[in-house]
Amino acid sequence: MKKEPAQRLLAVVVLLSIAYAATSRADPPPQDRPVQPPTAGATGNPQSNAPSSPAQADQTKPSKDTTAQQSKPGSIKGLLNSSGKPGPVGLNEQLFVQVAAAPPATAIETLDAGKYALFLNGREVPGLPDPIYDKAHQSLVFQLVRNDKNTDLWTLLLGSPSLTEFTTPVTVSLGERLTDGKSAPQSTFEGSKGTDTLNLKVLPPVRLLVATALIAAVIWLVFARAGKSTTLRDNLLPQIEPSKQTYSLGRWQMAFWFTLIFCSFVFLYLLTWDYNSISSQALMLMGISGGTALAAIAVDVAKDSPADAVNRGLRALGLKSYDDVLRVEQEIVDRKDALAAAQKQLAALPPPPRRPALPNAQWAVLNQSILQSQIEIVGRQGILRTYQDNIRPFLTNGWFNDLTTDLNGTAVHRLQVFCWTLVLGVVFLIGVYRGLAMPEFSGTLLALMTISSAGYVGFKYPEKNN
Repeated sequence: MKKEPAQRLLAVVVLLSIAYAATSRADPPPQDRPVQPPTAGATGNPQSNAPSSPAQADQTKPSKDTTAQQSKPGSIKGLLNSSGKPGPVGLNEQLFVQVAAAPPATAIETLDAGKYALFLNGREVPGLPDPIYDKAHQSLVFQLVRNDKNTDLWTLLLGSPSLTEFTTPVTVSLGERLTDGKSAPQSTFEGSKGTDTLNLKVLPPVRLLVATALIAAVIWLVFARAGKSTTLRDNLLPQIEPSKQTYSLGRWQMAFWFTLIFCSFVFLYLLTWDYNSISSQALMLMGISGGTALAAIAVDVAKDSPADAVNRGLRALGLKSYDDVLRVEQEIVDRKDALAAAQKQLAALPPPPRRPALPNAQWAVLNQSILQSQIEIVGRQGILRTYQDNIRPFLTNGWFNDLTTDLNGTAVHRLQVFCWTLVLGVVFLIGVYRGLAMPEFSGTLLALMTISSAGYVGFKYPEKNN
């Protein structure tokens, strides 16, 4: 009785084995089953991955045309300017990129132009308006604009321009934007050597000529005329000829930054057509220099300097301006002419013993006129002599000496302002030339300029003007 459960279990196992064997014999033979293609690497036979039939091979093998269209959907036949002719193209102009379909097609009749991106020297130009397709020229038309999205690329292409070369060669290609809108487009439309090379305008001759004329005019107005006017001079003594007055450091610094920023603005506008090129740092530099000049003039007006004492003395002599000095010099010339004429008339009269009454009276008048002219000439010459002696300490010693020295020689506070202004000006110009933008000076540099200018103004209080 104890062995009965074990016998029953054995019987169940035997019955299940018989049922499984019967089921296996009922399956169709292997040749009647559909053939499944073997998987790669299932056997060591190199033919194990081959399709089982020619039809299946045609379905699995990509065609040459499909591969060609995926790897090279088209090519660039040529590049045209906004006039539809081959030639250089510049910023804010239209670039026609002639495209051709990949074989076996001969032309692109319809094209979704908006999904193509422009590449220059292998780099996408972002931020351009969507191109349009010009069917007449079989071209994609791009408007070359410069904005915040592509400033770096245009700086790379146009920065540090040569003053002898008006264009620079760049390669052009196209890329198709993917539908997901996330992946960056890849350059796919390319041309053969020569058909994809564009002469990009850097410094168009006409615009360069206009910019040069404007810059030269401003430099002449500010600096060239300063040699004969008080534009950049202290004008402490208005009785001194303008060309002999001392140069003012504050006014020179103000004129320096104004000219630098104006010329940079003209250069950048005619090169990039961007009229928003003036940076906040440039405005701050103009403000610092303007404030320095204004404060320096206020100090000169407020303090009683040796120049003020000389000015009061010259006014007492009747010399209120340089025009009065010229008037006195002309009066001396006029009286010398009158003296020479009276002496000539006196020499023409007869000798005294044979003079009648009337000639004797004329002789007395001429002698009186000669004496009066001589007295007036001596008096005015004395005024001019006093004038020359008083103004001598206030005459210019040359541009550099006037800006960097005072009564005791070279002044550190003046030399500091002069050197920092000159160095930052050179850095400013290099930044404009290389980066096609006015450089962004840090707050530290601007604070340095402010401290230097404040030191200069502060030291003007004890500084003498002669």
